[in-house]
Amino acid sequence: MEISQSQTEFQGLPFKSAFRPESVAVIGASPTFLKWGHMILTNILAGGYEGRVFPVNQKEDLICGLSVYKEIGDIPGAVDLAFITIPAGKVAAALEQCGRKGVKGIVLITSGFSEADDEGRRLEERIVKICRQWNMLLIGPNTMGVILPHSKLFATATHARPRKGSVAFISQSGNLGNQLILWAQQQGIGISAFVGSGNEAMINCIDYLEYLEKDPYTRTILLYIESVGDGRKFLEAARRINRKKPIIVLKGGRTEAGNNAAASHTGSLGGEANITEAAFRQAGILTSKVPSELLDFSIGFSCLPLPRGNRVGIVTLGGGWGVVTADGCNEKGLVVPRLPEHIIATIGKYLPSFWSRGNPVDLVGTRDIEVPVVAVEELLKWEGIDAVICLGIVGRHELVRLMIDSARRSDERADSKFLNQVESISSGFENDYIERVTELMEKYEKPVIGVSLARSDKGTISRVEGKRYKGVFYQTPEDAVNVLAGMVGYNSFLRKRSFYPL
Repeated sequence: MEISQSQTEFQGLPFKSAFRPESVAVIGASPTFLKWGHMILTNILAGGYEGRVFPVNQKEDLICGLSVYKEIGDIPGAVDLAFITIPAGKVAAALEQCGRKGVKGIVLITSGFSEADDEGRRLEERIVKICRQWNMLLIGPNTMGVILPHSKLFATATHARPRKGSVAFISQSGNLGNQLILWAQQQGIGISAFVGSGNEAMINCIDYLEYLEKDPYTRTILLYIESVGDGRKFLEAARRINRKKPIIVLKGGRTEAGNNAAASHTGSLGGEANITEAAFRQAGILTSKVPSELLDFSIGFSCLPLPRGNRVGIVTLGGGWGVVTADGCNEKGLVVPRLPEHIIATIGKYLPSFWSRGNPVDLVGTRDIEVPVVAVEELLKWEGIDAVICLGIVGRHELVRLMIDSARRSDERADSKFLNQVESISSGFENDYIERVTELMEKYEKPVIGVSLARSDKGTISRVEGKRYKGVFYQTPEDAVNVLAGMVGYNSFLRKRSFYPL
């Protein structure tokens, strides 16, 4: 999907060229392993970027098989985006050269600016003035880089390459951001953009939000922020954008110790005490206390339909999980309603007489592959249920695999053909269950949130070809409940017709 120039430019800055570049330069490119100029360049090349790549280094002739240019002005043709990794004292001169070359965007990796001392702050003011003079968009300084999967541009020190998707992540901490991006890759979360915003000398989180508001690739926005500058403007923008795309925030510096650490990290002083969690809620912003929650929420919002209310059906392979999940739902303001007799009668046809006969639906460890699907659909079709949490159905295959491994190791007479069949049937059941659950979500437009019985290397997300929604299986009941409560809260925000002034 092409983005029009008018959609992506505001405040006179060329966002399109920076976020969808057709050519990039690495100023300070290096052949030396672990140098920034090497880490950025090799990630771009290994990540499969399809545009033109120009290394710039005054001492080298060839790096990674590419011809090297002494200065950016020596490069033939246009350069949309330049990554700068040279020392802080040389940055201003390099930016002047970029301006004369017509570069549209700068990703300034280099540190030693406002986060360092007063001299660094003055130098930062100077480089911003240069960028504004030449109408160049400046990301950073003191940034870990950017990842733009839809452009196949991976340009961070951490060589994680998450799949392209609909979740955008702006982080004022590069290290925290890169860790979450690595987790996102491992969990199968699709990313539309990642930006380590660094010191935000020219463009801040509000600017990024306004760009992402119109970005057709982005449907969910994650923010790690330590300072937002103009709190009122941030909340007004977030409340408007939240009507279209959910915004999930991890706020650093919530405590005195964290606030002091933030000041030394990005040079952003506090001044955000007035932006309370209550103000975030008023703007419809979901808040996370820990980094992993950001990913949990992003999975739910990007893979599942929104619940229309707070009534939850619970299907569990064993009773204990049902109890703790029901407790968690009540503690988060979710309702676990009693089931009508017709649902109890239908599910009861598939279960022994001693089953729970209520909500949670305890499947008492059944091995009948039809029962979980029947139970989930009976709950979904009832108007008294808005979402289903299903525990322990997916993940049993991992336990079966471990038992098969034990049988092979301990019994030399074990029938290998039989064990292979058991493993295949077990795996096939889980795949079939996931496919049918995604079909049910499309049919009833209600979320089914899974909790896996055992950890596996498959990640949290299971994709089904041709389906809008995906199978989602968290590791714990509290994760599933927390995400569902967040989605219910967001839907409540969308349904409000009147808003109070901030």
